[in-house]
Amino acid sequence: MYRDADDLQLLAEVAGVLDQVVMDAGLSSGSYLLLRTLAREPDVRSVTALAAELHADPDEIATAAKSLSTAGLVDVEGSGVVATAVGRQALAEIDTRGNTAIRDYVLERPHSATVYGLVASMQAGRFTVEDLIAFLLEPEDPTADD
Repeated sequence: MYRDADDLQLLAEVAGVLDQVVMDAGLSSGSYLLLRTLAREPDVRSVTALAAELHADPDEIATAAKSLSTAGLVDVEGSGVVATAVGRQALAEIDTRGNTAIRDYVLERPHSATVYGLVASMQAGRFTVEDLIAFLLEPEDPTADD
């Protein structure tokens, strides 16, 4: 998918809005991504598998897991980690606040075609924090004719 400079600028700004919501919740962006990953599955995940999935160093995952565990958001079981019910609830609240903050931020921007499309998608419930993260992590394909 081709992204022009205006699209990339808007995505960077929106990502910054989400980062602020995450920081206001007392998490780093890394611990937030770890919690999101853990909350998708009810099973214990190994630190090594999480590191591979998140393209991170296992020591970074272990440090983030310890921080999340101290906050009661995950349980560390041996060399594995699992989200707690409190962690799943906290993630849902962060995502709700993130979606609201992103929508409010975008609504305040001048309405270019890109912003107009994003606003329409958000109002229809078709663009969420999950979509933003997936979009930011998706490599750009300059050969795509989109």
